[in-house]
This record gives sequence, C-alpha cells and structure tokens, in this order.
Amino acid sequence: MIGHFFINDTLENRISYYLIACFLITLPFDHFYSEWLLITFCMHTVISLKKIDFKRLKNKNIWIIASAFFLSLAAVSYSAYKSEGIKDSFQQLGILLFPASLSVSHLNLRKYKISLLKIFAITCTATILYLYADAFHTIYYFHLPWSSLLKKTFINQNFSAPIGLHATYLSMYATLSSSIFFYVYFKNSGGKNLKYILCIAVLFAGLVQLSSRSALIALAVIFLALVPLFLLDGKRKLLFLIISSVVSLLFIFLITRATSFRERVINDFENDLSEYKHPGDFLESRKMRWDLEWELVQQSIFVGYGTGSEKFILKEKYFENKFYRSYLAELNSHNQYLSFLLNTGIIGLILYLFILCYGIATALKNKDFLLMSFLTILVFVSISENILSVTKGVLFYAFFYSFFLFNIPHKISRNKADFKIKRQPKIDLQRL
Repeated sequence: MIGHFFINDTLENRISYYLIACFLITLPFDHFYSEWLLITFCMHTVISLKKIDFKRLKNKNIWIIASAFFLSLAAVSYSAYKSEGIKDSFQQLGILLFPASLSVSHLNLRKYKISLLKIFAITCTATILYLYADAFHTIYYFHLPWSSLLKKTFINQNFSAPIGLHATYLSMYATLSSSIFFYVYFKNSGGKNLKYILCIAVLFAGLVQLSSRSALIALAVIFLALVPLFLLDGKRKLLFLIISSVVSLLFIFLITRATSFRERVINDFENDLSEYKHPGDFLESRKMRWDLEWELVQQSIFVGYGTGSEKFILKEKYFENKFYRSYLAELNSHNQYLSFLLNTGIIGLILYLFILCYGIATALKNKDFLLMSFLTILVFVSISENILSVTKGVLFYAFFYSFFLFNIPHKISRNKADFKIKRQPKIDLQRL
C-alpha cells in the first residue's frame, strides 16, 4: 500500500492525490476526518483553478449527481421545519462539492484510478482485520469460549462498534472493496495474484460477521452475476460459476447452522416484513413502519412535506399509533425511496430513480464493472437505509459516483467535421 503513495507528478497534483487518498483511508472511521479532508481538497482545488477550468463545469455528469442536493435545497422553502431542512441540506453539501471539485481538478483520475481504489480496498480489509483482532482480544481477556465469535455479542452492530460506524455502512464499503479486488484480480493481475483472493476472503468473512442483509444481497448479485458477466468469458466464466456456487452454498450453510446468524439474517428479515404484533410486544417491524409512512406519503404525494420534516412527522405518526419504541428512537423511514417521497414527493423519487438508471445505463454501455457494482450496492441498501440522510452515506455516494463517472473513457467522435482533410495544392507538371 505504501507504494501507492509515491507518484511522479506536479506538486499540485501530488497534493490532490494525497488528499483523496487520505479521504479514502479515513472514510471507514469518524466522519470528522473525512469531512475536513473534503473541505481541504475543495480549497486546494479552488486555489489551483484557472479560467479555462470553468469550462469543465459544463459536464452533465456533475449536475446529474448533484441534482439530488438542489432538489433537497429547494424543498426547504415549503418545509414546516426550515431550520432542520437547512441543516439536512448542509449535510448533503458533499453531493455538490465532490463532483464539481473532481471535475475541475487537474489530477488525472484515470491515471491513478486503480491506485486510489486499492488504497480504499486495502483500508477496508485492514479495518475488518482490526475488528476481528479486537473481538479475539475481548474473548481472550474475559475468558469467553472462542465460539462466542458466532454469538450476538460479536455480530452486526456489536462487531463494528469499536470504530463507531454503523454496520450497514461498513458493509457497503466492504462490498465495494470486494468488487475492486475482483476487478484488479481478473483485469490487472491476470488471475495470478493470490493476495487479492486473501483480501476478498477477509472481506467476505467481515460481511458475514456484519450481517447487513441488504449488503449481502448486493454482494450476491455482484459475485454471482456481475463478475462473470463483466469480467470473464469462455472457460474462466464456467469455472468461476462453479466456484462461486460452492462458496455461496458454504455461506448459506454457515448462516443456517449458526443460531445467531440465522436469527439475524433470516428470522429478523421475516420479522421485518411481518405485520404481526403480539399484544404488549414492543417489536415494531419495518413493514409496519413503512405502512404508516405510506399513509403520510399519500397525503402529500406530489411534493412531499419539505426537507427536514421527515423525522418530526414520523414521530407524530408513531406516537398516534403507539409505536413507542420507534418514537423514542426517533427512527427515520429506513428506506431512501420512501424518504424522497416524504421529503420531496413523487418528483424526488423520480429524480432519484433517474440518477440510478442513468448510472446503470452508462455502466452497461461502457461495460464498467466497478460503476455497476457501486450502483448495485446503492439500489439494494436504499431499500433498508436513508443513505443520503447520513454523512457517511452522502460521502460514499458523492465521491464514488463522481469518481466512476469521470473515469469513463471518452469515445472518439465520428463526425465528418472531425475528419476534414485539407486539400493539397495541385502540382503543375508542365512547370516541372
């Protein structure tokens, strides 16, 4: 990893590179560091700006990515909770800053794409190893049986607690890191460098330990469908499908045999989609909360209630329906699609779906495995989390969407105007 920090470039570009690298290293940790590195990178980019750089802001990809921020900002105007709306919009400012800064930066993103992605993936792998080391140390210190690693004490939020990061967001990072190692293994190393396989194995183990259902589904789609579709052909595709099927069966066996994993991944999933509630039981399934939220959506379906209103209107609805656990925890919709409906109505949902579909169409057109993997993660995690309501989710969306879109190679124009050939003067043979 140290070798990726030595680049041969101008001082300005080296600073930009190091700031982005440090941002990727700090992303799995407290958002204080990643936020300040984003601000520093933007300031450095502004200082280095030249007049000609402003032409790059015409790139439509910038405004497609940032459109979610502008809609959120506009929806503050009719919100009953404007102060909260301004706070939420400020939290989403990275959705504008990252695409704008990366587009005008003089750093050649294509040249350093793999190096930067490796830095991020290796950081996530090291983070998973640290969490395992911390878990083993805790088991050893308290003289617990080693099988405790497979108990509730060390899975999901309890596993990611030492770094203070929500299990789902760390799972998103680990899933994308797995995709990066798959890409590097099959495309750059020719399938001969086993260290990438070891890193993938560590990340897979961490994802099982984190037990984020939406991230595991995204991983399954990437592992079983996208890798053979985008990265392999011929005999290698068939061999990979056999190996991936065996690995998937082993994962299913582990999850179904270990009680804690089975309860977390299977039983809790069934409970989340259930409407049954035992009298006196404080369990409020996600499906029941979504039903309440849909009732609110129907009352203002076109423009929603305005940015910043989601938490307050949901609290009122929870209290009315005696969802006291959700009320006290001030739970949001835990669904990015529903969140757009509540805050900005059907207009917001259509915009978000357009942003996702635009990226998917671009990935398919350019056969971009990494962009497609990133969007697969967004699509599935958006079902269970408000990605754009949390700083870590905003930074993940803003940076990687911008980074992957700006790394799409430009195709050579085939217009006749690009191939005009100047006529050579006729030679008078008689004069010769």
